[in-house]
Parts: sequence; structure tokens; C-alpha cells
Amino acid sequence: MFLTTILLALFIIGILIFVHELGHFLFAKLFKVKVETFSIGFGPVIKSFKKGETTYAISLLPIGGYVKMAGDEPNSYQGYPYEFLSKPNYQKILIVLAGPLFNIIFGFLIFYTYFQVFGINNIKNPIIYKSEIPEIQKGDIILEVNGKPFNGWFFLQRENEKKDIQLKILRNNDTINLTLKKNNVFKLSPKIEPIIDNVIKDYPAYQAGLRKGDKIIEIDGEKIEDWSEISNVLSKKANKEIKLKYERNGKIYEVQIKVKSDFVEKKQGRIGISKKFEKFIPNPILAFNLALEKTLESSLLIFKTLIGFFTGETPLSAVGGPIMIGKTISESTKIGIDLLLFLTGLISINLAVINLLPIPALDGSHILIFLIEGILRRKINPKFYFAIQLVGFVFLIILMIIITFFDIYRILMP
Repeated sequence: MFLTTILLALFIIGILIFVHELGHFLFAKLFKVKVETFSIGFGPVIKSFKKGETTYAISLLPIGGYVKMAGDEPNSYQGYPYEFLSKPNYQKILIVLAGPLFNIIFGFLIFYTYFQVFGINNIKNPIIYKSEIPEIQKGDIILEVNGKPFNGWFFLQRENEKKDIQLKILRNNDTINLTLKKNNVFKLSPKIEPIIDNVIKDYPAYQAGLRKGDKIIEIDGEKIEDWSEISNVLSKKANKEIKLKYERNGKIYEVQIKVKSDFVEKKQGRIGISKKFEKFIPNPILAFNLALEKTLESSLLIFKTLIGFFTGETPLSAVGGPIMIGKTISESTKIGIDLLLFLTGLISINLAVINLLPIPALDGSHILIFLIEGILRRKINPKFYFAIQLVGFVFLIILMIIITFFDIYRILMP
């Protein structure tokens, strides 16, 4: 199982690296730059073959990849027209930009495929379980949204994210009309029955005999009325024994379960169950819009996280490296192929955005240098160019070691 997880993680990361390098490769060919090597991975070459002027290789270390172009470094540049540094600045920028751009496009296509194949979660239950809005109470039933019959929380949230909406609700046989201010829908929670939809194999719930369709009614003496209450209770029970009562075919059963700690947030408890979501498949236009929104949202989230580093809101220990990516991929495969597909899209967007940062040795730094050269109308000193790239590479290696240390610590700590 462990070996399978490693191979799957390497396969997914390899695909994303291939997409990234393919962008550089195709744009280099488009502008008639000689490509000497197209490699997936770094270090010693495991397998290679040559076609035309290019050697295609798979290298030992699957932590990146590269496209080696003729004359792409100042110390190897000889002035031939087919060399990278001989090309106009806009062509060099497009060649470098193409890698992250291809990852963004690939991430978008994955999100689009996800929405078209697996659909959208849309809770149809109109009953409100929790409310932070005084005018709306627990137990209220949403009848209409802007004069139209309620057709699910997805549509309600999507509409309220844009503007104020009018609700008609039922309370004690009386109907009430009120205005829900923009984004206030997130102060409401729908009632979700505590019925299990999926049980992950090798997790405590599965080992204790719980199965799809079981209804959880009590945990350690606390009555369970809504799925959210399960999460609230388990979040405090990591690595502890609990008594859980559930209902199956009208009969009540009680089991003891050792709660597992979350693989990322060790203080959070998990037993390996998931709630049921009602799905609907959006039409192609809505799926396109949703994929575009998710791509933009994912990109902005990375920038928000990076800003958090400088403000102190996000500790470096919260960032996942290669080990945590592999662990996350492993966990997602246990839950389902849909989550694995979605996760791949997120990683692709992450790879693109991080590469666009103006950090030496990343694509963003090369783009910045070419922009500066375009403004100054002269080349940057080759020694300075080489020095900042070397410093950047060393910085990235040190950063990767630190992140990997935190990865191992999070996995091993109790």
C-alpha cells in the first residue's frame, strides 16, 4: 500500500511537471529556439532517447523538471539566432511564462472535468439548523428565493454571494418574508441528517462495523441531531476512545471506537466517515464558470497564504511539502477518485502560482529580469544574473529541507 501511494504521488507530480515543461518546450519551438534536453526530474538520467535536436529524458529525482535550451545562460550564450538569449524580450517572457500558464490551463480543465463528471454538492433540505441572524430561527423552512421555489443551498449561496435576496420562510405554519443581506447566507446552516454515506476502509469506523446508511444518534452520551455535531464532538476526541450509538434498520447498536488524529491537524479527530451530498451535473456553461471561479479562487488563496507568512498569520510549519502532498494524495484515494482529481487541479494551480513568484531560480525571476532589461534597454551583467540565480537555488533547497522537516514532524508527532 505504501509503495502504491508513493508511485501514485510520483505519477501525479510527474504529470504536472510534464505539463509545465511542455509549455516551455512548445513555446521555445514556436519561436525557433533550439531545445537540447527535455527532462522530467533532476539528477542522473534513468531513461532517455534523442529525436531530432532534442534529448528526451526521465531523471532520478522527481522534484521538478527542466527544458534545456541552447544559449539560455549568459556563460553559454554565443550569439546564434537559434539561442534563447538571442530572442526578443517578449519571446523570452512568453517562453518562460508558458510553463505556469499551461499548469493554470491544466488545472482549469481538471476542475471543468470534475464538475461535468462528478457534479456539484447541493443540499436540498430547506430546514435551517443553525442561524446567526436574529430574524431567522432554527427550524425555519425556506420556501422561496427571490420569488422562485427553493432548489438547494448551492444556488442560494451562489445568488447571495452577488446581492441581497428575498426569502419566504415557513415558521409554525406562518409564512414570513425577509431580506437576506449579501453574503449573510454563510451565517446559516442547513440541517443535515447524521446518516453515513461513505466509510473509509482501514479507518476506525469501518473496523468497528459502521457502514453506509447507518444513522449516528449518540457519541459519549451526547445526542446527535445534525452532522455538524459529529464533527464538533470528534474534533475534541483525537486519540481517545469513544462510545458511539447508531441506528441500522430500526435497531440501535453501540460500539467503542478509538478516534484517529487527522493526518495534517493532529488535534482534530477522525473516524473515517463522510456525509451524503446531493449532486447535480451543471450544464457546460455553468461548469465553465465554476471552473474559472475555482481557478481564480485557488490562485488568490496562495497569495493570501504567502502574505500571511510576512504578517505572521501563517507559520511556515503550516505549509506542506512533497511528503505532505504524497500523504494528502494517499488520503484522497481512500475517499474517492473525485477528491483525487480535484486535488490534482489544486496542486497544478499551486505549482503555477509559486513558479510565477519573483524568487531567483523560479520562472517569475526570469520574467522580472527580462522586463527590467526591456525597460533599461540593456542586458543585465551576466555575473550578477548567474549570482542571483545561484542564491535563489540555494534558498529554495534550504526552504525545501525546512518544509520537509515540518512534513515529517506533523506525521510523526502524536
